[in-house]
Formats: sequence, C-alpha cells, structure tokens
Amino acid sequence: MIMKINKSKAITDAVISTARMQGIEQGIEEVKRKVALRLIKMNFPIEKIVEATELDFETIKKIENEHK
Repeated sequence: MIMKINKSKAITDAVISTARMQGIEQGIEEVKRKVALRLIKMNFPIEKIVEATELDFETIKKIENEHK
C-alpha cells in the first residue's frame, strides 16, 4: 500500500511539474510576442525583431498583420 501511494504521488508530482513547465514556456512565448509587437510599432526592422525576440520571421509578419 505504501508503494502505491508513493507511485501515485510521483506520477502526480510529474504531471504538475510538466504542467508548470508548459505554463512557463507559454508565458515566455507570450512575452516575446508582446515585445515583438512593441518593436513593430516602433518601426524596428523585422530582422532586428527576429534577432531580439528569437521568434521566426513568419511569426513576426503574422503579428504585424494581425495588428494593422
């Protein structure tokens, strides 16, 4: 019985940890997109926005087109 509880807790902990990491990654991606939008509005060259945010060119163009 103790072994079952420990396995269950380990599985639960792993699921929670994975969910947290996914949430953090989504948050980082959202911040990159917000920074990209600010730089677009400041008329920075797309190449510099790609370099600054590490987002790909297509993503930057999509953000630009969504906010015209």
